Amino acid sequence: MNRLFRPLLTQSFKSSGVYLLIIALTLAISATTALKFSNEQIQNAVALQAAEMLAADLVLTDNQPLEQKWQNQARQLKLQQSQVTAFSSMAHTRDQFVMVNVKAIDQAFPLRGELRVLPQAQTIQPGEVWMSPRAMDLLQVKVGDTVNIADAQFKITAKIEHDSNQELGFSGFSPTVMISRSDVAKTNAIQVGSRAEYRLLMAGDPQQTRQFEQNFKKSQQGNSSKTADEVQTADDQNSLRLRNASEGNTRLMKPIANLDTFLQLSNILTILLCGIAIALTSQRYVQQNQDNIALMRCIGATRGQILNAYLSLLAVVLMIAIAIGSLAGIALGYGLLQLMLQLIPNLQMEFSAGEMLLGPLPVAMLTSAVVLLGFIVPSLWQLLNTPPIRVIRQQEKSVQSMLWMLVMGTASLALFSIVLTENLVLTAWVMGAIVLLCTILYLMIWGCLKFIKNLKGAISAYVRVPYQTAFQITALALGLSLMTVLTVLRTDLLERWQQQLPEGTPNQFVYGLPPFDMPAFKAQMKQHGWPSTPLYPNIRGRLVAKNDQPFAADLVKSNNSLRRELNLTQTTEYPVDNIILQGTAALKHPGEVSVEAKTAAELGIKIGDRLTFSLPEGQIQAKVVNLRSVEWESFSPNFFFIFAPNTMDENAGSYLGSFYVPEQDKNQMVSVIQQFSNTVFIDVSLILDEVKRLVKVLVQIITILALLVSVSGVLVLIACLNLLMDERKREVALLRSFGSSKQKLKQMMTLEIGFMGFMAGIVSCLFAEVISAIASYKMNLLIQAHWQIWMILPILMTLLCALIGRYRLSYLCDIPPLQSLREMNQ
Repeated sequence: MNRLFRPLLTQSFKSSGVYLLIIALTLAISATTALKFSNEQIQNAVALQAAEMLAADLVLTDNQPLEQKWQNQARQLKLQQSQVTAFSSMAHTRDQFVMVNVKAIDQAFPLRGELRVLPQAQTIQPGEVWMSPRAMDLLQVKVGDTVNIADAQFKITAKIEHDSNQELGFSGFSPTVMISRSDVAKTNAIQVGSRAEYRLLMAGDPQQTRQFEQNFKKSQQGNSSKTADEVQTADDQNSLRLRNASEGNTRLMKPIANLDTFLQLSNILTILLCGIAIALTSQRYVQQNQDNIALMRCIGATRGQILNAYLSLLAVVLMIAIAIGSLAGIALGYGLLQLMLQLIPNLQMEFSAGEMLLGPLPVAMLTSAVVLLGFIVPSLWQLLNTPPIRVIRQQEKSVQSMLWMLVMGTASLALFSIVLTENLVLTAWVMGAIVLLCTILYLMIWGCLKFIKNLKGAISAYVRVPYQTAFQITALALGLSLMTVLTVLRTDLLERWQQQLPEGTPNQFVYGLPPFDMPAFKAQMKQHGWPSTPLYPNIRGRLVAKNDQPFAADLVKSNNSLRRELNLTQTTEYPVDNIILQGTAALKHPGEVSVEAKTAAELGIKIGDRLTFSLPEGQIQAKVVNLRSVEWESFSPNFFFIFAPNTMDENAGSYLGSFYVPEQDKNQMVSVIQQFSNTVFIDVSLILDEVKRLVKVLVQIITILALLVSVSGVLVLIACLNLLMDERKREVALLRSFGSSKQKLKQMMTLEIGFMGFMAGIVSCLFAEVISAIASYKMNLLIQAHWQIWMILPILMTLLCALIGRYRLSYLCDIPPLQSLREMNQ
């Protein structure tokens, strides 16, 4: 084996094939390492940003003081802790009275995010109060004044400039004031029957928080044999809830969920692109070594000796790639994080070479090794079966060997895509679609080329071996399409987020508006010129039965819609982002109801069912006439159930809506709030700012990732084009030896390679549309065609390939044919 290995090593490193193979493996290791590590850091950083909305990673809440056991459990898991008590109370001076949301905090608040006040202060002291700008405006006070909250007097020591803890809910309305938890008792604001919320905030490593969540779920597991009434009663008495960042604000978490899918897809595409590059360079390397194998067989080398020699050579190649790829992966991961920190200063990410060496890097090494063997072992087997006569007679490649190589390579790519992304469903969808598309389109292209070749016309001369050309077009198209997918998805995500947060998105909610104040409120909106949504009557009620049958106890226990009062409304005008999915759109007759589609699916509600609701004035029944989708991420009022007019008594409730106040008009909100003193006004502008900031961060992240994945795609295109060039070098030399002119050869290569580029461009558009449709479906994005890529890619690839065909091989025309043939056989 040693006698074969040394000359084989020397011969291999004199050719370009082994260097391209090393480059492909190096890129596979470095790109997958950097992307996997960066994706993990990005997910952690974005999760931290989401946690800022809760001021913690976990929040345990109850309407009663929390039991000590929860603090003990958090302490045992070494979680940071902070306690907050939130309640509503009257704040007043001698002349002004305002209902405020009081947040009583301790010295550790917040555990996540930032609380900034002016003048600067680290912690709030007993007897002090910090106030939001709106609270100070309404009370007409300034820093240094005194204010009463219920029975206690406080000194205003700071104005709240920024509080990232902006939970959205009608109970957390502005204006907000902060006091020390030690001052709650002296306010006497919390009495028997008072509505207060006790919160235990916790923060720590993901493993610690997951363990606390698991412990909490185990402790809350109830007896499934309870009746529906017993479940409802227990739920009313037990208000203990545990929330994490993903449950804190759906408007914030939806873009994060899309980012997670985008990160996983970028991993899959990177692995696929690197795998294609390895496959193509492996094929090129095999072609360059067929003659060497035949010569070894001629001098008596056994298959075992040749196999050992080539496996040893591949081991050397892999070790070189691992050495270079590891250093490049660490450098690329560090550089990518630094680039993101420069472009996105709000992200909190730390580089750790240890985490990379123990995590993504070993997986990337193993991935590349298995992918290399998956693609090259079938080709090696073909080499070992090469007859010695191959030295003097050229033979076509075995189609069976090529198919076997594709099956083995694809299986190894799919396996490690699942390992790297940890998403079986997405990987199965993408890989399955790619394999199916490649098979169908390869057969179609092969059939088309074979038909053209059989015509025996002028164009038939440009079709060499149909199945090889079809394979090259398919590979070229696949590499190009995978580069295109992330660009297309980035555009789709941007459009989706911009649609959710357009200019003029409502930043104020009005809640609890009495019916008699509605005309005056509408007049105020019109006077100020503030765009607003319709005002919807809001009546509280419970869903208690379907078709005169109570819901099952298990369903009541598992579904929050059955355990609490719902905001019900009646109108003929649906919110603008609601879409009717089934049934008749119009609510024409009293006693008809429209149901949100996901809630209907969870509760088994179908069109035609009769639902029973319990309202303060008694029970009502309504027939389901349609199901509709709801954009809960929008900043507009939305409802699970919308009734036809005159089904309920509108005067039994109040009205709610949302409106947009420009930044320059914010000071005018004080007079509006004072005019409607019985109404709650909720300022969601801070939440809106947080969501916009996060979306901006996500846009920058996906742009960087799309560019990084494109680097892998460029290598695929280079490898594919190199294969095209290698196969035509011999043909150019032979045609030159038979007297073909340089101009004719250039024209031939221009037309042939340009035609392949055109077909690859069309096929890549189809690939990109299908893969992006799958990803859009997983991200709940609108599936749409992207006509711009159909206009750009075919033309771009035609011009690119035509130029390469004309000028890349033009130098061969100036080389004596005999010299070219000798060089290719070395």
